[in-house]
Amino acid sequence: MVAPLGRSQGGIRRDVEPALRTRVGTLSGMNVAVLVTGGISETLQTTPLLRTLRAGLPQARLTLLCPASAGLVAAGISPVDEAVALTSLEGRVDGPGAGHVWGALRRRRLDALLLCSTQAMLRVAAFFAGVPQRIGPGGGVTAALLSGHVTAEPSENLAATWLRLARLLGVRVQIHAPSFEPGPEARREADRVVYGTGLTDGRLLVALAPGTALTEQDGLSMEATAWAPERYALLANQLAVRHGAGIVFLGGPADRDVIERTMMDLGASAADLSGERDVRVLAGVIARCDLLVSGDTPLLHLAAAVGTPAVGLFGPTDGRVRGPYGSDHRIVQAVAPAVPLSSPAGSPGHAPMEQIRVEDVLASIEASI
Repeated sequence: MVAPLGRSQGGIRRDVEPALRTRVGTLSGMNVAVLVTGGISETLQTTPLLRTLRAGLPQARLTLLCPASAGLVAAGISPVDEAVALTSLEGRVDGPGAGHVWGALRRRRLDALLLCSTQAMLRVAAFFAGVPQRIGPGGGVTAALLSGHVTAEPSENLAATWLRLARLLGVRVQIHAPSFEPGPEARREADRVVYGTGLTDGRLLVALAPGTALTEQDGLSMEATAWAPERYALLANQLAVRHGAGIVFLGGPADRDVIERTMMDLGASAADLSGERDVRVLAGVIARCDLLVSGDTPLLHLAAAVGTPAVGLFGPTDGRVRGPYGSDHRIVQAVAPAVPLSSPAGSPGHAPMEQIRVEDVLASIEASI
């Protein structure tokens, strides 16, 4: 079964920490940093917090520390004075990685650090770096190392939880919309690519991402978050028949095979735009579309950040927590079957993507357009 449809709440790896972008003429004030792990998805989920901090602390120097894989994205987040990409923030941070983070924090002589993570080693690094205000989500023994914390509400979107951290710095304004600017060159290249499809004649343009090559969720097989190519094809055909939509397929180079399988059953006008390696151009392409449909991938968050409505398909992961943030976006969530009473206590249910029907997704799309 599938949960009732509803609106969502709200590169090269480097061992150094290059400053990706620096604002000229930063005004004097607090020296504040936001630190995030998890990749492109979570980095984009920090943008409501970053925009809120810029609005509430206009004279502060604002630094974003993020995983190296999100470096190009971080460089396009406009509220940030300095974006720092660290390989040590990829995945679970170990002792040596925490040492690198400690050094990065220590050198910046921060007044406040907002941790968009509950990893214990990062709390330890912040504490021993001597940052006076260490703010983050609570939970766990090492929460005692924080000077302030918030409690995540059940099934609360990460962006909403992190946004509330700003209040502990005295910021009362809240800016909820995610934001990312691909840049003029990336937008020009995206325009060239999209116009080349022949689908820019005023029809509804829908981007579908049937592959899983861009998935960032650790601990799960890619197949666990995949929706069947045949269902994507049926969805595309229904959108073409009912709404005259043109379809563009997005994904990484490794998604070519699954997209070819999807297009075999297609009767709609479509173009394969997969294989684009520059996330900025990919964001520009999504910005040219009227809607994006994807599983649990960073494409959902790119769509939210460039203002394109998105429909996220979630099975084993929680779309309310990991999905795109904002009222323009919708989540279709497969529901895990009830755990038999004979199962060991605490055995998790598994929500297969096969539970999501084409009718469910189509209804969610038609409620958005």
